[in-house]
Amino acid sequence: MTLNQLRYVVEVAKLGSINRAASNLFISQSVLSTTINKLEKEIGHKIFTRTNHGVSLTTFGHTFVSYVSSIQAQLTQLDHLIYRNSPSYDFTLSLANLGYYFLDKICSDFYIKYKAMGIRIETHEEHVNGIADLVASSTVEIGIVGLWSCFKSGYVRQTQAKGLQYYPIADLDIAITVGKNNPLFNFPEDSISVSDIQDYPVIKYTYIDSGPYADIYKRLQLVEPDNQFIVTSRSSIYEFLRNTDAYYLNSIYPQSLSALNSPDPYSEFRTLRLKNCQIQTQIAWIKRSNHILSPLENEFIQKFTQYFL
Repeated sequence: MTLNQLRYVVEVAKLGSINRAASNLFISQSVLSTTINKLEKEIGHKIFTRTNHGVSLTTFGHTFVSYVSSIQAQLTQLDHLIYRNSPSYDFTLSLANLGYYFLDKICSDFYIKYKAMGIRIETHEEHVNGIADLVASSTVEIGIVGLWSCFKSGYVRQTQAKGLQYYPIADLDIAITVGKNNPLFNFPEDSISVSDIQDYPVIKYTYIDSGPYADIYKRLQLVEPDNQFIVTSRSSIYEFLRNTDAYYLNSIYPQSLSALNSPDPYSEFRTLRLKNCQIQTQIAWIKRSNHILSPLENEFIQKFTQYFL
């Protein structure tokens, strides 16, 4: 397995086309196809399903690409570290998170506050395990995670094994979010039963579809529908909620977080608490055990935490 092979897989997955990926990579289509075929034989799994309309990721391919993308991000950061000639910043903030929109607003406020002095803000959207990897590799200094309580003990053990510290912030009730195209948008109650959503398609992250947290639907006694949207970014979740009758497994966030954004990206959606649910979502932040937070990082954690108090 080579770095070029991994880079090729990511490009094909992003474009859904070997021909277009080959053009972007400045190699021939035959060379790209052969390279990917060799990789699939080497690892013993099919990454792509090939059709007359292009290529799509297999179930294994979704998980494989999610991990490879994390490696690619770290290599990019390594290139930046070695080759860029950037000014020295007294104020730097580097974060990895699940794509929480309210974190972007907090970062924007920090820019306004410190722009006269020069500030560098770097954010990464990653899956839960990928966030831990980015923090452990020093690609970022702080990770913000949302983790279902049934997986917490295992995740904390993993973070400790990577030399990380785990700091819980808040426990939130689990909910589902729908858009105006879903009849449940007009549901007469604020809470909903498992049986009420079983006929609607679901939106899932790739790492939930086939990764270590794939059994969350079984744990919640949710029936996985025949129609599913598998995504890698929170922006895709918004688009599918906006344009389809699908639902997304979410959490009940404090009203103070919604107040951060105007307009709130979730204002055109509705979030309904899941009835009789014994599992919660824990919001937490992680850092390396040997990393001492800078004054700016401390300020960020305090600012973020206060919205859950």
